[in-house]
Amino acid sequence: IDAGPDHNLITLNLMFTSTDDAVDPTRQFFRRRRDIQGIRALAVLLVLAYHAEIPGFSGGYIGVDIFFVISGFLITNLLVREFDLNGKISLTDFYARRVRRLLPASLVAVVGTLVMSRIWLEPLRLGDLTQDARAAALFITNLLFASRESDYLQSALPPSPLQHYWSLGVEEQFYIFFPLIVMLLLKIQRNSKVMLKLGLALITAISLVLCVALTSKMPSATFYLLPFRAWELGAGALLTLVYTQVQRINSVLRESLGWLAVVLILVANFLYDSRTLFPGYAAVLPVVATLMIIASDDNSRFGPSRVFEIRILQWVGSRSYSLYLWHWPILIVAKAANKTDLSAIQVALCLVATFIFAELSFQFVEQPIHRVPNFLRSAQRTLTFGVVLIVIGLAASLITTPTNAKESKAAQSQSPESSNSVTATTIFQYSDGQLKDFLNRANEIASLPPDLEQTLIELDADEPEIYKIGCHDHDLDAPPQCIFGNPNSATSIALFGDSHAAQWFEPLRRIAEQRGFKLQTFTRSGCTPLGLDNGVFEKCKVWQQNALQLINDKKFSLVIISGFTNPEDLADESPDGLLNNLSDLHAAITANGQEVLYLADTPVPQLHVPICLSGNANSVQNCTFLREVAFNPQTYEVLKGVWSSETSRFVDLTDWFCTAQICPVVIGNMVVYRDISHISSAYALALTNVLQREIDYSLSN
Repeated sequence: IDAGPDHNLITLNLMFTSTDDAVDPTRQFFRRRRDIQGIRALAVLLVLAYHAEIPGFSGGYIGVDIFFVISGFLITNLLVREFDLNGKISLTDFYARRVRRLLPASLVAVVGTLVMSRIWLEPLRLGDLTQDARAAALFITNLLFASRESDYLQSALPPSPLQHYWSLGVEEQFYIFFPLIVMLLLKIQRNSKVMLKLGLALITAISLVLCVALTSKMPSATFYLLPFRAWELGAGALLTLVYTQVQRINSVLRESLGWLAVVLILVANFLYDSRTLFPGYAAVLPVVATLMIIASDDNSRFGPSRVFEIRILQWVGSRSYSLYLWHWPILIVAKAANKTDLSAIQVALCLVATFIFAELSFQFVEQPIHRVPNFLRSAQRTLTFGVVLIVIGLAASLITTPTNAKESKAAQSQSPESSNSVTATTIFQYSDGQLKDFLNRANEIASLPPDLEQTLIELDADEPEIYKIGCHDHDLDAPPQCIFGNPNSATSIALFGDSHAAQWFEPLRRIAEQRGFKLQTFTRSGCTPLGLDNGVFEKCKVWQQNALQLINDKKFSLVIISGFTNPEDLADESPDGLLNNLSDLHAAITANGQEVLYLADTPVPQLHVPICLSGNANSVQNCTFLREVAFNPQTYEVLKGVWSSETSRFVDLTDWFCTAQICPVVIGNMVVYRDISHISSAYALALTNVLQREIDYSLSN
């Protein structure tokens, strides 16, 4: 029996067709623990419901943590029993079992995802998907997504159809190192498992402490990387080592705790959501609850195992690996093909398709692979087969490799290398009347204009020049000294804020150069100026304080402030708390008599505009969004109230982005946004004259 893992782990499938319990010491144990298959079913159903956005399952992602605990429990049991029986652990046999269990079904799902994506996914997403498929083949998807989401800009990308493979990466990396650690610790003290218990307890404790301490500071790393998730697998491993002692506890107490654990998992599923700081302390609850459920059973009569052993949960549990592999790409690709959010009926159809594909995968991939005699007789052949599967996976990634500058209008004319990027030297001769006319007629645009100022490919990599010259700070506690225009001018302007302030750099630099002003920038990604203590990461606070000190020391003629105000993230902010923090910022930055111009944030599309347009080149209006959903009115009024004073002005340029009802994403021959929230360099420069008038007014008054 293979104690199979993967992100869904544990399988009770027969791995050998003609063996007895002496050959496979875990067979008898897993026949008795049929309830674990049911726990596995609970875990995968939570994940499916969460990703399908079914109400009441906002914390269903804890299903992954349940899988991790079960994996640590089963794999440790298998390794320790093998050592007890044979006096050694065969690494080749262990890795061969992992290959048979994980790779064939995983490869089929990857290839199926690539084929579906080639047909229905937005063209601009195919390049990243190619990279994701290669990472999946090499078991490093978690490393890729940790890197991608730690980048403030890349984190705004739509989810990859292979993003769920991150957990397989965690488990596969665990399988590489864990048997080596177990074997080493067992050999140090062959006649006792004290050293193994102490070693695994130490590793688990260190991982847990790092996870809890760093979740708020390094959210991407702690979520995706093995060192910060190892404690969950380690907790399951430790339960294996003390399982006999746990079973001596009164059965009624264990069964009661088991039922309590089921309730705790359901409560966490209901209370947790995307705003929960996770994993951190929050992950302790589902991990401990899973340990309690597993520990509650020893041929229990009244414990939760009776429920987990019912036939339907056994059926789902046996197919949980394939269910996990197929559900996410089906949902993501279906949404892309639908070009809008899925309806309840469409989500239901996707889930039906998931179960159909999972059954096909289980019957024709997972089961047959265990009955191929040559593989079963030779671990070396199985490992060679694994290498072949990896090579096939790498080659399959070519399915979504762009063959030209993106088929259809997704590429729009020339490639980035052959065209001139938009910079502050580009000349835009649009009058106010022309821009208003473009805006008013934007709803008539059906297809992407053939003469776009920036192609969609260019927009996908469009960053203001301030990024490229190292003036938009990401890591340092002190802002870099970046001055533009005339450094000796008596009129000096400071730009302060996050990336939504930096998006105005190009027109501001042009204004400074044309008018002979001095412009100095103080911007950092992710560090919103909504308040020194509110809505910012810990790492931003020192940077903001240092930036404010520099601004006050220099006493600028005008300080321009702007920042991201996500209408969804701020919906639950305390108005009083936000008001107090903004008032503190206002007082700090105007203490020496400086004038402030606060630029209200630009409308937030809540979709990645270039990617949307790449899939709607002939139906541009599918990417247009309503003006009323682009703002949080409550936050807007608080901002306006704070920055409308004798020493500051609140300037709202929304009427240059939206009509009374809609906010188009293509105005004239310009795409307005370069991603999910930032405006393009082209449109920012088109508003140079508008911005200059506001600056002149503030300076003159």
